[in-house]
Amino acid sequence: MIRWITKYLGTSAWEHVYNINGIYIVDVRDLVDKGGNQPQIVKAKIDEALAHLQKNEKVVICCDYGMSRSNAIATGVLAIQENLSIDEAIQRIMSSTGETSIKIEVLSAVRNSLKESVQEITLPETYELRLLVTGASGFIGSSLLPKLKTKYDVTALTSRELNLVKEVIRLDLLVKEKKINAILHLANPRIYTTNESMGIALMMLKNVLDVCKLNKIELVYLSSWEIYSGYRAEGLFASESLQPFPKGTYGETKHLSEILIHQYEQLYDIKTLILRSSPVYGLGSDKPKFIHNFIKKAYQHVDIITHKYLNGFPHLDLIHINDLSEIVSRAMIKELSGVYNIGTGILTSTAHVAEIIIELLQSNSNIIHNDITDYAPNIAVDMTSINKRIDYNPKIDVKIGIEELINYYQNKGEIND
Repeated sequence: MIRWITKYLGTSAWEHVYNINGIYIVDVRDLVDKGGNQPQIVKAKIDEALAHLQKNEKVVICCDYGMSRSNAIATGVLAIQENLSIDEAIQRIMSSTGETSIKIEVLSAVRNSLKESVQEITLPETYELRLLVTGASGFIGSSLLPKLKTKYDVTALTSRELNLVKEVIRLDLLVKEKKINAILHLANPRIYTTNESMGIALMMLKNVLDVCKLNKIELVYLSSWEIYSGYRAEGLFASESLQPFPKGTYGETKHLSEILIHQYEQLYDIKTLILRSSPVYGLGSDKPKFIHNFIKKAYQHVDIITHKYLNGFPHLDLIHINDLSEIVSRAMIKELSGVYNIGTGILTSTAHVAEIIIELLQSNSNIIHNDITDYAPNIAVDMTSINKRIDYNPKIDVKIGIEELINYYQNKGEIND
């Protein structure tokens, strides 16, 4: 199947066209579908196609599957033939072929081969840091954006605007168009505890990292305390030197993500900042779920059921969204790199959270528990390292944060939902 970009220029898989008469085939299977193609070899393929197009011959550029190398070379051909920028040409290619699985490393080689032939779009310099935020409409992104916009030129990106799994080319084009020099990666699958979500999260991160690598820009990544969730303890104070030991899909995903980030950091010399956050709560999210469930049950004066593990009631280091946002923004302003923990260092049991809620609502609910034949991690996060750099400690007490949630529910009339 040939996908025609113009009347005379198309792309295809080799097996579909190698025996068709009346077309000239530019075979690009000898290029690698990753970084490393020499600009002069890429330019030779482009020139070969252009030479036959000038003779009014129909030209089909072929690779193994007709997805990446063929469309990348076609981008260069179209840019020269129709006097387009590379960005304009790739948009035309994707629109005509419907193909988005083009490796940005191959496109980068095309750009390098045509530096003297194609005029690229340039924008005036305005801000010292131009920041792209993925997952910008989420709980954390929504809280962070107002703080970040006072310091940076921010491009906020949501899943409705760009699919980070399928549209890495569009991400690369956006980064180049906006002259982005740092990405804050907050995007996660909406449901993030399934095996499928692990694959999606890693694909999204891999695409973001590839864009960071090719554009030589910084990555800031929000990781999680759950990389320590495999430890069994009555209460463990986790510093950055504690060996990751995740348990469960989400913790394993965050650990694998950190490994991938370190791999790119070492191989491609990109600057990275990893922030491991303790559980975040506050207005704008229904997580952690147990807090919101407890509030609704207490309001209805029904029993609140907690869990009791083999090592007792689970204890969490709960950090309010306002404190997390302040810490993340300060860490970015200070241009930190490396790995840092974010939390309060204070453990609060789920049973105590229930007691706070009952007291605030003057509820008649009783607290009962189900026994769980497993261990709770009970991790308190040590943020001594980052505190020395940003001079900030979390300020919002759990009781105050829960009262804020209760007042919100009552004012909105949503507490019975």
